[in-house]
Amino acid sequence: MAKREDYINQHTLSTADEVDRFLAGKSPTASYQEPIPAIELNAITDDPLPPPEFIDLFQVMADASDPSTLPPVLIDTILHKGCKMILSGSSKAGKTLALMHLGLAAANGLSWMGHKINQECKVVYLDFELVPRLAKERIKSIVQHPDNKYTPTKNYLYCGLRGQNRSLDELALHIQNLKDFNPDLVIVDPFYKLGGEYDENDAGSVSAVLNKMERFSEQLGCAFVYAHHFSKGNKSETDHIDRASGSGVFARDPDAILTLTPHEEEYHLVLEGTLRNFPTPDKQVVEFAWPNFIHKPDLEPKLRKAGQSKENKKLNEKLSNALIELLKPNSIHGLNKLRKLLQEKTGESIGDKKMDKILLICKDNISVHKTENGVGNIYSYTE
Repeated sequence: MAKREDYINQHTLSTADEVDRFLAGKSPTASYQEPIPAIELNAITDDPLPPPEFIDLFQVMADASDPSTLPPVLIDTILHKGCKMILSGSSKAGKTLALMHLGLAAANGLSWMGHKINQECKVVYLDFELVPRLAKERIKSIVQHPDNKYTPTKNYLYCGLRGQNRSLDELALHIQNLKDFNPDLVIVDPFYKLGGEYDENDAGSVSAVLNKMERFSEQLGCAFVYAHHFSKGNKSETDHIDRASGSGVFARDPDAILTLTPHEEEYHLVLEGTLRNFPTPDKQVVEFAWPNFIHKPDLEPKLRKAGQSKENKKLNEKLSNALIELLKPNSIHGLNKLRKLLQEKTGESIGDKKMDKILLICKDNISVHKTENGVGNIYSYTE
């Protein structure tokens, strides 16, 4: 049997030295070491954004001590300039009317939903929802309603986009090109028509649109507010930030989340908010009395439970019967007096819309005589 010593001789040793010298001049192969990717240092020059700013803690503390560095607050205790807000609600909950009121209130520097607008704002309203001529009719009815203090102003620009497939990039460019008009607030109604080819259930797709909105918010120096719809079904048992249909991004991305959810009282809504930059506001109840929202601070913000619509129907019928009993002995002058007497008789709170509903139910048993002396209508019972 051959031994190790038989292979180690002068010839094999010299051959091994030659192999060692050859290998010493070679680089390691990929099987021994993964290649290190080259870093193109000049590639950063293609970045369209300016270099990021890194500041030390002393500068952070100094900036935080200077109130002048804060972005302006557009909606008191709700929204800063440069931030995003979503207003979501069930179908036909009045989201469009609420946003029309917001735009008009901001343009006039007036309060909205009980929240002060801190300055007269320049507003762009992007309307993908309504036929433009009908939208104008609605805006006119809001402005001219005797309970509102809005006045026509150059601060408000309306843009009817129904049926138009416009991207956010394109619209932002048109807004930037507006002559002598730098908006403080851009309102998009509704969000799902702005996205174009996107899936509201896909987080990446929704994030892409909202990231564009955030970028343009920075470039335009404005706040973005957009409307979105609830998913189907009763939402009284769902956390209000999760009521919006589609991806959970709608609950994570906005700086302000507001919802309008049906109140247990018919024609009333509960306004709830979750805010990134302000404390959580108290829930509010508003009556939806077209074309306005009436703040009802005395009502508890109780959400309508499943099946409660049937209970409201029974209550309306009960109130209608009580109204007929009131009118059987005597006629009553004036709607406000009629409503007051009905409230005293039943112990129920009755708003404008509910009163209209009650009168409609018992219209076959009531006659209305319009007076000319300013006293008001006379309501009487009829067989």
